[in-house]
Amino acid sequence: MGGTAAIRGGSPTTSSTGTAEADAARRAEEARRRAEAARKAAEAARRAAEESRRAAEAARRAQEKSRAEAAKAKSQAEAPGQTPTEAKDSRKEAVEAQRAEKLAAQRTARAEESQRAAEEHAARSAQRAQGAMREANTQASVQGLPPPYDAQRLSGATSNPVRSSVSSFEDASRNVLRDKLLGHVPAPPGNSEASSLLTEDAKDGKVNCLDTAADWVDKASPELLARSEMVFLKDQRPGTEGQTGHVVVRQGEQVLDPTTNQSYESLDAYKKAQSQYTEAGTVSATDAKRIFDTPPGSPERAAELDKAKLSPELQSMMVADVSTPEKEAWDRYDAHVKKGLDLRDVPGGLRQELRAEHTATTQRLKDEANKSSVDRLRQELSATPEGQKALADLDARGVQVNVVDDASYPELPGEKTDGYALPGNGDITLRRSAATSDVLLREAQNSARTQELRLPTTEADGKRLSAAVTERINANPRQPVEFEADGLHVVAMKNATPSVVEHGGSIVDNVLGSWARPEAAKPFSKLAQEEGRQPGSDTIINTSFYGVPFSGSSPVGKVIENGKVLGGESSPDRFYAAWTSSGLKFGQGDPPADSKVAFGGAVPLIINNTPYGDGNQYKPGTSSAAPLTGDPGAYASDLTQRNNEGFKDQNERGANSGKVVVGYDRDTGTTYVVAQDDGSKPGKTLAEIRDSLVKLGVDDAVSFDGSDSATLVRDDQVKVDPGGVKDRTIPYGLKLSLP
Repeated sequence: MGGTAAIRGGSPTTSSTGTAEADAARRAEEARRRAEAARKAAEAARRAAEESRRAAEAARRAQEKSRAEAAKAKSQAEAPGQTPTEAKDSRKEAVEAQRAEKLAAQRTARAEESQRAAEEHAARSAQRAQGAMREANTQASVQGLPPPYDAQRLSGATSNPVRSSVSSFEDASRNVLRDKLLGHVPAPPGNSEASSLLTEDAKDGKVNCLDTAADWVDKASPELLARSEMVFLKDQRPGTEGQTGHVVVRQGEQVLDPTTNQSYESLDAYKKAQSQYTEAGTVSATDAKRIFDTPPGSPERAAELDKAKLSPELQSMMVADVSTPEKEAWDRYDAHVKKGLDLRDVPGGLRQELRAEHTATTQRLKDEANKSSVDRLRQELSATPEGQKALADLDARGVQVNVVDDASYPELPGEKTDGYALPGNGDITLRRSAATSDVLLREAQNSARTQELRLPTTEADGKRLSAAVTERINANPRQPVEFEADGLHVVAMKNATPSVVEHGGSIVDNVLGSWARPEAAKPFSKLAQEEGRQPGSDTIINTSFYGVPFSGSSPVGKVIENGKVLGGESSPDRFYAAWTSSGLKFGQGDPPADSKVAFGGAVPLIINNTPYGDGNQYKPGTSSAAPLTGDPGAYASDLTQRNNEGFKDQNERGANSGKVVVGYDRDTGTTYVVAQDDGSKPGKTLAEIRDSLVKLGVDDAVSFDGSDSATLVRDDQVKVDPGGVKDRTIPYGLKLSLP
């Protein structure tokens, strides 16, 4: 019995020991697996960090390239001796290059931020892997097994895995130095101590808006003091009533906020931007100077206050600078810039890294401050319908608004007193001290006027384009307004002098060339270039449709100059454009015989405000008996589109076919020339061009010979080039000259 008992007693002991050993072995294996998973994760993080480093380096190289290209484009834009077309093109290239440089800088900043995040993740992953590997070694030693990870692999887990300019695995001394040079700089305290006319001591070193205003009056000349005053403002926001206020300086109508150093056109403009304030009272700057020249709380101070005849409420009104997110953001930026970066005692190998980090921090703080100002400006501007419209337009065109500190602002291209908008859809930049909603609204409107021009698709677009074209022409009547969009070339001008460009080529000229008739054999585009080299600004297009008999071109419709028919025959079913002593006229049939310059045989797009097209169209509700083609008869007053077979034929040639159109806006006196290369992509159909001209406000427009006859020459530059055969056979062209 005893032996049996002994055996039974020994069996549980052996079983318990085996279970414990098995558990320990299991824990050791689990620890090894966790360590291996952590090691692989750390390796993946290291590879990701290395990839981020390469991406950041590539972004920096691209940024340097963009910076060089922007500098080159700016230099070219400022180069003297350019023609108007060259100057326009170079300015456009400079704007695009500047935009590309900005985008490259943004991509670099994002890449560097991604690099830092990846490196920090790699560092944390490596530390976790090292801890897991040590735990695996500990669990293995419990089992009397050799450690799965030797010292080399342990140290390798946290060795510098990425060749980074901002490494997360530097030794302690380098990190201490980095923290010393780049450590967080606390911003100045937000809310300043309040004071009043009774208590303000301008010499105590404590700064608030009243102290700043006192400093201003102390430095102002007697003449400036005589026309200035301090305006005290009550804060009406819930929870602040009666607790604090603000003070600004008014010089005539203009208002200066001493806290932000921002100027406003009037007190109403200031209160529009700072709607929490209402006026409490004023003190003349001369009286204020005498008050602040006396000690606070003294009999002399009391005497000066009484002499100024100020109410007890105004004398005791407490004012201070209430902090805002915008002010705090700019304070952080200012504090960082003021601290700077002293690298005199820094080892050479670390200088580049610290400089890069300091630059990145500066940019980050600048971006945060800029965003806070822009957010405030957008909120203020959205308070009025006019402002909402301006913001919607900026957003639709992708225009960015930036606010920069006053020290950096003068270094920017195109800077003005307080803000500027780059042409087209370029950025709007405001000086920090002048970043008011009024200035932003003004520059938003300037931006809208200089936006990239294109034929309109809506009536609202048409009104904006018409206004923009008119404004530019009025600013420089001797230079036409030109723009290109969707494959179209558009030239707009007023009071141009017309003349006929006579060519008269034939198949003989085309085949035999200069051997037969040298002048006629010269391509029409070359002849137009020679005409365009004359003084002034010239726009030359082909005009008449024509047939090509063996001996010469035969224009469709009459060509008239100074009352003389130069060529062509009567074409009563076609339409004309005629420059007469009483102005530019359009109509059906032959042009007036006494025209200065006229071309018949054209296709109508718009005549006397009536669009032409494929089929008659009428107002809703018109009887179904109204004819779909031909004379509308009794239904003429309901007509919205008049049928024309010539229009239908040209329109069916499609969007890519060459086109030449002349239109006229009677209200503004603007002549429009629209031309498109044959084979242009995307291009527009004749109907689409007509619809755009209608929305633009054009009253009359006709289409001349298109397809591969289409030609447009601006001065001596060929903008739309005709086909080879047509270039030698085009009979006539129109030249519109500005002095």
